Amino acid sequence: MHKQHWSLKSLPFENTPDPDFFFESEEHAEAVSRMGYVLQSHKVCGVLTGVYGCGKTLVMHSLRRRFEQEGYKFALVTNPRLSEVDILRMILYGLSSSEIPTQKGDILMCLQKTITEINNDGKHPVIVIDEAHAIENNMVFEELRLLLNFQTDNRVLVTLLLSGQPELKGKLESNKQFNQRVSMKYYLGPFNQEDTVRYIQHRLSAAGAKNQIFTDEALEAVFQRSGGIPRWINNICHMAMMAAFSADQKLVTPEMVKEAVETLDGTPVA
Repeated sequence: MHKQHWSLKSLPFENTPDPDFFFESEEHAEAVSRMGYVLQSHKVCGVLTGVYGCGKTLVMHSLRRRFEQEGYKFALVTNPRLSEVDILRMILYGLSSSEIPTQKGDILMCLQKTITEINNDGKHPVIVIDEAHAIENNMVFEELRLLLNFQTDNRVLVTLLLSGQPELKGKLESNKQFNQRVSMKYYLGPFNQEDTVRYIQHRLSAAGAKNQIFTDEALEAVFQRSGGIPRWINNICHMAMMAAFSADQKLVTPEMVKEAVETLDGTPVA
């Protein structure tokens, strides 16, 4: 495939949350800084919102990689369309290797015991709920709020990070008691043109590229067509490289970017 065509060691534009490909734009660096502050300071809750495909999940994975090395214990929930009991079971599964009970009361007792033990070991438990805008059951927010009550007189015992699309903001505002527990909020916007170019070059370099692959005009075209949203940048760049590979060309041109967008949209682009 096109890895060999450009002598790459990996595919540069996969839509997977691989921290090795994490690029810190000014916005992403600020998101990492603010959510990192929530973790370092053992605050109760941080919320990261942004449009679909803007890199929220990768921010969370980057934080997890960094803070696990510093003694933090993470539980990651990627499917929040569950009942409050199943969400609690998923959290306990992430924090504990013991058998997970089925009854709500038993789950809560095990969670409290597990969170206390993690703290006694000198670590700090962190619950990350990705795609939190998809939470449909208000009881989930209530159980999470009650879970955040696990603290001593002078220390927070568990931190919650929520990541989701902009509609998460409205859901939190309608759950005022939960919203009052949020210590930090940040909205992650799309890249500007300069960061889009740097992002593409960063991913190509991380994949092992030694030479220029996209012309300057092609890079500008990717920004114009993607709106600076990383997921769209990845999709367009991948398809544009496929077009160059099919044409046995080493450089991606604006015409190949246009062809990529047409392929992704299923319609001709003016």
